[in-house]
This record gives sequence, C-alpha cells and structure tokens, in this order.
Amino acid sequence: MTTATPDRIVLSDDDATVLSAASRLMGAALDHSRANNVALVEEGTDGDIARIEVPPATLRVLSRVLAMMASQQVFLLYPADTELTTKQAADLLGVSRPFLIARLEAGDLPFRKVGRHRRMRMDDVVRYKESMRASRKGALDDVVADSESIDGYDL
Repeated sequence: MTTATPDRIVLSDDDATVLSAASRLMGAALDHSRANNVALVEEGTDGDIARIEVPPATLRVLSRVLAMMASQQVFLLYPADTELTTKQAADLLGVSRPFLIARLEAGDLPFRKVGRHRRMRMDDVVRYKESMRASRKGALDDVVADSESIDGYDL
C-alpha cells in the first residue's frame, strides 16, 4: 500500500516495481526518439480520447523522478528562484552555518538581506555546491599527481 503525506511518499514493493519498469520503458523509448514532442494519450471509459504533447526533456525528468521514487531515494523538486535561509543552505551544502556566512560575506555566493536575515536563491546554492565539488575533485587530483610523482604508491 502506498502512503503519501505532503512531504513524503512511501511506496509498496509492487508500486515500486511498477514505477521502476515505467522509468526504464520511458528511458528506452526516449533514447531512440528524435521527436520534438511526444504525445500522451488517455482513452476514457466512455471512448473519449484526451491527447497532450510533451517535450522529451520533460519526460526524461519524469522518468528520472519515477526511478528515484522506485528506489525510495529522497529528492527535492523546487523552483529555481526559491529562496533559502542560511540554515537551509548550509544543510544543503553540508557545511556549518558560520562557514556559509563567511563565504557569503566574502562574495562567493550571492545573497540578499531581508531585515537582518540573509536569503540565497536555490539555483545559486546548487551552482555553488557544484563548484565546491569541482574544487574538491581538483584538489584530490593534485594530491594524487603529487603522490605519483614521488612514487608514493610504490610503498
């Protein structure tokens, strides 16, 4: 049995299997399609047919959401212009609030003030998270290169 609250959906094993199969079939169909739009058709019990055309990119997102739901992964859907508090942004970035505030004041991340409170746009926070990830990867690559250059792996 599937249960749903405004912030969480818990699927039964049968529902998860159906969503997983739907995601896989949608992905396979979209991988072989060059169509500008995909028609979704619903036939009612009275014989009426409803048709809507959807861009393939939209269906790819839906396919990905279905796959995440099927595997019980937690995910967020949000408008790009959603504003976050410093606590919410710090939680999303996996850093402390004081660290985030220092980065804000250093100009690493745009923000606006509402009274005394700072607010950041979700898309800016996600972009900053990606830049943090790329920076960490670059630093790790440098460490590996330095270790290889001094035969650090030949111990």
